[in-house]
Amino acid sequence: MPRKRVTKIDPRKELSPYINHQTNQSKKRKRRKNKKTKVSASLSGLHKERRKSLFKRLGLIVLVSLIAIICLGYYISPYANISGVSVKGATDIPSKEIVKSSGIKASDKVFDYIFDKNSLKQKLIKHYPEIKDVNVKLTHINQLVLEVDEYGTLGYIKSGTKYKRILSNGKIGTQSIAWNKIQQSKPLFIGYKRNAALKDELQLYNSFPQYFKNEVKVLSGNTRRPSQIVLVMKDGNVVIGNITTLKNKIKYYNAIKEKAGKHSLIDLEVGAFSRPLTTNEMKTYGIS
Repeated sequence: MPRKRVTKIDPRKELSPYINHQTNQSKKRKRRKNKKTKVSASLSGLHKERRKSLFKRLGLIVLVSLIAIICLGYYISPYANISGVSVKGATDIPSKEIVKSSGIKASDKVFDYIFDKNSLKQKLIKHYPEIKDVNVKLTHINQLVLEVDEYGTLGYIKSGTKYKRILSNGKIGTQSIAWNKIQQSKPLFIGYKRNAALKDELQLYNSFPQYFKNEVKVLSGNTRRPSQIVLVMKDGNVVIGNITTLKNKIKYYNAIKEKAGKHSLIDLEVGAFSRPLTTNEMKTYGIS
């Protein structure tokens, strides 16, 4: 009896498609699971960011609202009313006068002047040519401080029995000053009845070298001709010159002075010569 042929079958080979299919399915399930996990994590993070952003906006709104309520409460309260005004930096204008001219009242609100400083500044500058700048500061909740910056003093001009400052901006100050209160180192302008003449001679004076300006005691407008200028020097000499040419002749002054000596009239108007002052001239120019 013939033997039956037996076909050998490899179980792994036969099961391989099934196993591969199961493996692929398992990988797909894992990828889907991982994808779902990532999407879930992403959505969770997005929700957290949105909540965080919402809380920030709410916090900002609450903070701004709180500040607004506090400011409004302060504004309508008596603490917002000005309780006092002080002045710093004003040496030539009395502080009480500045406060009065400012128009600030105790019933006014602090914020009205803090947020509109320029109006107060322009008001005071218009009223006082001495004032260059004004800064408004708040202290002790409801007290104002006016920090005043004044123009420097170029010299003094006689006004009646007293004197007024000639400011570095060329204007005349408002305050009348007694003789014993003026700075003796500054020159005195006398005999100027016309502003145009004073302006011209101020311009000339400013053009002088500093060493020469420091030696000028008096500039006199009491001259025989409108173009003439008379300078009384601190060393006791008198200089006569022409407004248009004296600037260029000042360089000869020291050499002429050394030869002329004290109490001399140095004439630089046309040429350049000197002679001793007469007794009447010394009396006229206040030289002793």
